[in-house]
Amino acid sequence: MLRSLLPLFAGIASLACAGQSTYDAKILEYSGLRYACEGSGTPVLKIQNAGSATMGTCVVETWKNGLMVNTFNWILAVPALQGEVRQPALPSVPVDPGDQLEFHIISVNDEPDEDPLGNILAIDLSDTPALANGGEMEVRVELGDDPGAIVWSVTNQLNQVVATGGPYDESNSEVTDELDLPPGCYTFKAEDQTRSLAPDAVVRVKRGGNTLLVAADLEEPYSKGLRAGTLQACSYPIDLELRTDEAANETAYEIRSADGGTIHCTGGGISGGAQTLINGCCLPEGCYQLRVMDAGGDGIAGGGYILREGNGSLRRIIDNKDGFGDGGMSAIAGGEGFCLPLGNDRVTFTSCDKLDWRTAPCGAEYVVLNANADVTAQYGIDNAGSGYQIWFFDPNGGYSFKRFQSHATSNGMPVSATRACHFLVNGWSGNQLQEGVLYNVKARARVTGNYAAWGAACRFRIDNAAAQCPGTRLLDQPGNPNLSCGQNRSIGSNVLVHARPVRRRNASCNWVNANRYQFRFRVAGEPAEIVKTSATGKYWVNTVGLECGMTYQVDVRASFDNGASWCRDGEAWGDACLLTIDPCTGAELARSASELTESRLMLYPNPNDGGTVRLLLSSPSGRSPHVDIVVVDLAGRSVINHRFGRQEGMPLDVILELPDGMASGIYLVSAVTDKEVLSGRLVIRD
Repeated sequence: MLRSLLPLFAGIASLACAGQSTYDAKILEYSGLRYACEGSGTPVLKIQNAGSATMGTCVVETWKNGLMVNTFNWILAVPALQGEVRQPALPSVPVDPGDQLEFHIISVNDEPDEDPLGNILAIDLSDTPALANGGEMEVRVELGDDPGAIVWSVTNQLNQVVATGGPYDESNSEVTDELDLPPGCYTFKAEDQTRSLAPDAVVRVKRGGNTLLVAADLEEPYSKGLRAGTLQACSYPIDLELRTDEAANETAYEIRSADGGTIHCTGGGISGGAQTLINGCCLPEGCYQLRVMDAGGDGIAGGGYILREGNGSLRRIIDNKDGFGDGGMSAIAGGEGFCLPLGNDRVTFTSCDKLDWRTAPCGAEYVVLNANADVTAQYGIDNAGSGYQIWFFDPNGGYSFKRFQSHATSNGMPVSATRACHFLVNGWSGNQLQEGVLYNVKARARVTGNYAAWGAACRFRIDNAAAQCPGTRLLDQPGNPNLSCGQNRSIGSNVLVHARPVRRRNASCNWVNANRYQFRFRVAGEPAEIVKTSATGKYWVNTVGLECGMTYQVDVRASFDNGASWCRDGEAWGDACLLTIDPCTGAELARSASELTESRLMLYPNPNDGGTVRLLLSSPSGRSPHVDIVVVDLAGRSVINHRFGRQEGMPLDVILELPDGMASGIYLVSAVTDKEVLSGRLVIRD
């Protein structure tokens, strides 16, 4: 029995001896930057003396992508005793994003390292740093129930702490810390020291209006690269409209440099359910990528995003509204994106946002571009070098195709100075557009071989079935005298609202126009709607019957059989536009109230500057001899609560005295009888 245990004792003795190496060092972690900083990297390691001998020197090799690049003889200023940890900075090495670095401990005190465990560490330079355009930043900390658990810090290339924040005192508050960094490369770190006991905390780093970093999930320590650069002019504000699903916390985005190596703006950490958010960002002139991510990997159910020019511009850069329905990331294929400023070339309004393009039967249709005067001027001079390029791409990746047509390109259209403006859908071999896929389409001019910048984006989809009964909307062509989308109108039988006229191919492949249009007027948050149908052969209606001072959401549908059937059924007819009815005079309001047979509450003047407001209640229902008028602000506080007598079946026409000093804003006005409650909005302006 004793003999059989001898090998076991020998093994234990061997392990014990192995654990007591004289010359042994171990790499505990890499603590330097995890991204390339101006084309180089300065590795920083935490190395422990695991041997019994005091460590005075240690030789470390640095390898890049499988090849050794240098050997560093680290001489410790103060030798390390057994168990002590030191943090050397190794010589800088040239690196690119995505490179892999390996570190090999070779010797201690000129003796070969005796234990290979912990001698090699590999790391990827895969982090993408955020770029602060200038060094002055804010760290905004949204605190939850445990503010004392949240801390943040900034370290430089040598892992030296240069700024800190927290812990904090006041729960459920927001704290803003100022941060000013000289130009350089850093790492931003945030941590919940209790590990998930403060899950509702969010830490954001902002520069001006740009969000650079978002640390929203602090169950694990957060670490991200941060570069402070020389201030560049912010010339081009942009807005990203995000429409989330119920899992809003899964949605995030990044706007990166064209090479993908720097983050200029980011967002995430969204609490709550489905919502629409507008995220601003201001960028210098240049080219960028947009990436929208879904942490759940299933897209944004019923949602998506639109990237637009800022400052109220409606020009779209990328339009993926309702289009990000699957996957973990939405981005244009091939690392392509967008450049600022946008160019002025684009498809015509009749081709823009058309989601019912035809390819069969009767042949395909043409996408038409607005003519560029400089291209037109080259007709007959430089036919081969001048023309237009069109770009179709799927915002979610995959398909991306550009096609150039010059004045010399034959495309089935008559030879002319504008022939090159016409692109036959799928009129090329290979790279065919697929039916049912939502694409974006952009255009740009080329003059004597030189391309202009890409213009604004439009949506595009092939749908042969829908092309037999196409969609329409309010006329939205700028400069058209009948422009109706986003406009104001007064009330009158000669005041008109116009739709986009639409047409289709008949059985003989001839074009026929829709002969009636139906307009639906709705107010957000209210169930009532007004539907007006055009006369035969007309694509307009008047504004009689609409309410003074009201803003409507208007959608339109067409008919090719005089209204016997309509091209769109159900809740969604198509894209809705806003139409605002101007405030009426008192006489116009009274006349409108007397002509209406259904109950309606009207206010004049509205918007109001304070003092008094006239309230008319047409045909109030119920038998009660009085009507209660209640005015509350958006916080639900009562401003007016007054009872008026009335005669059954007769309109109520009264003057309300508004309180002195009534604050500007929106108020809810309700008229309450024993049978119904009617509501309206009163706007008080400064």
